[in-house]
Amino acid sequence: MKRKIFTAWALIYSIFIIPLLSAPENEERPVHPNLNQELAVYNKVYVSGTATDRTPRQEDGYERDRKISASGEMKLSDSFSVTASYGYLDHYSTTRKIWSGWDRWAVGAKYYIKTDFASFGGGVQFFGPSVSQPREADINPDLFLIRAYFGGLKRFGAFTIQGTANFESETNSSGKETAAENFKRFLYSGLTLSYSLPSKTNLLLEFSHRTTLSNTITPYSDYFVIAPGIQYPTNPNGYLTFSLMLQTRTDSNIDRGFKIGYLYFFGD
Repeated sequence: MKRKIFTAWALIYSIFIIPLLSAPENEERPVHPNLNQELAVYNKVYVSGTATDRTPRQEDGYERDRKISASGEMKLSDSFSVTASYGYLDHYSTTRKIWSGWDRWAVGAKYYIKTDFASFGGGVQFFGPSVSQPREADINPDLFLIRAYFGGLKRFGAFTIQGTANFESETNSSGKETAAENFKRFLYSGLTLSYSLPSKTNLLLEFSHRTTLSNTITPYSDYFVIAPGIQYPTNPNGYLTFSLMLQTRTDSNIDRGFKIGYLYFFGD
């Protein structure tokens, strides 16, 4: 009950109070989310570490993930950019195979447009196979992933709100689903509320949700996470980032976690 009350007050404060506060001067670059899919185009490098775990469930066991990742983005114009990312993952589970190794590589492209009312963006990402993950009865690490997303961004002085919807599906080299290869599909949605202080420190409150569309892996594949976070400037173009992830449902795939990283913008 206390968590629900806190969440309600946080939403009310973020939506109705923060937009009335004064904005910092000359802040043209939209705030980059810590967790959710970003919409604007950037010249950036983002190196981060993420730790999450899940307590045992009645139908599934304890799971823990530790991941180090690096992502880069380069603007080809004011509206278009290309992206790439890679990482290393350590996975521990009491009911599944334990493994560590290189995570999926990813490449993508983004498009971003500004209007008088708001800004809108979209893009697509292509993920390679999970080369280090062992095959299991309901997991085929040789399949690719493709993710498409779209969203909008609106600024109110120092306050920014941005929301995204992402569709993700497994696929193979032919792009055709077969009886032997049932593609898993997920819908991700994210809401990022941020406020930029005059000191250039950014305060964030992020909401991240995943729901299964088909061929779920376990009864606990979905999640809804609330993540308060901060971006602390180390120089005009660099930020130390931190977010704390809190679950909001007992059947969530994530019970708790955090993400820490360094975000650097160049060439703007």
